[in-house]
Amino acid sequence: MVRLGLLIKELREKEKITQEQLSRLCNVDIRTVQRIEKGKQNISISLLFSLADSLKIKSSVLVSQMFSENI
Repeated sequence: MVRLGLLIKELREKEKITQEQLSRLCNVDIRTVQRIEKGKQNISISLLFSLADSLKIKSSVLVSQMFSENI
């Protein structure tokens, strides 16, 4: 969960969007995005797909990067 959170934060910052903007794009509360980025929130597959979509990355690439050693 921590690795996913770090990756989400990195991708969000790369796209120059705020946590609030990401929360609106994914239709979740901003606190959910904050907990995800801190590695304190489990997420559903549908939210993973929504996050990937909002961050302009394929969900398969997001999952692959999550398990990569380069985070």
